[in-house]
Amino acid sequence: MSSEKQILTDENDEPGAASSADDADNPQDSAATSEPDNHEAETEGSEAEQSATVDEDEDEPVDELTTAKREAAQIQDRYLRAVAELDNFRKRTVKARAETRDDTLRDVLLQIAPLLDNLRRALAQETEDAAAVRQGVEIIVTQFKEILSGYGLQEIEAMGKPFDPNEHEAMMQVPSAEHEPGIVMQEMEKGFRLRDKVVRPSRVIVSSQLDESDSSKDKSDTEEEGQE
Repeated sequence: MSSEKQILTDENDEPGAASSADDADNPQDSAATSEPDNHEAETEGSEAEQSATVDEDEDEPVDELTTAKREAAQIQDRYLRAVAELDNFRKRTVKARAETRDDTLRDVLLQIAPLLDNLRRALAQETEDAAAVRQGVEIIVTQFKEILSGYGLQEIEAMGKPFDPNEHEAMMQVPSAEHEPGIVMQEMEKGFRLRDKVVRPSRVIVSSQLDESDSSKDKSDTEEEGQE
């Protein structure tokens, strides 16, 4: 019995061994069988990579467009904010200037009001003393000058000075033997300078060259007056 079992076992093992032997004897057939499988795998992998690349190429323009839109929206937002800030700054500046102007005018009016009160009191008094009236007016004029000086406003000195078109406005020219041509002979209205800037020129009468005929006439008039 033992011999029979051993024989059966050997017979059962022989086909597997034969198959292994066949594989060993034919390696090319085995390789040929596996090559199609590898080629198919490589083809599928290449197609997957190409598909992924195409998807990425299709997504890239979309991403760039989205980014560009977002950047444009941010730029527009910054622009609108800058415009709003500039408009607010302009409004604040206009308001501040108006408030400064109103404050200055209020201060001036508060200082001028007492002078008007003094003028009304002077007019209410009945007096024939011209000297007293003149003195009162001179006091008021001095007070006015002090108020104007406090705001940096100074009178322009013009009498007896050479005519300066930057500070003087010639109302007329009068021939004169007593003055050189171009000298301010008379001041009709005072001019004012705010610090270094002329705010109102002096209105003046300026001397001009005396003609010979006028000079002869003046001499004859002088001689006639002497004979009389």
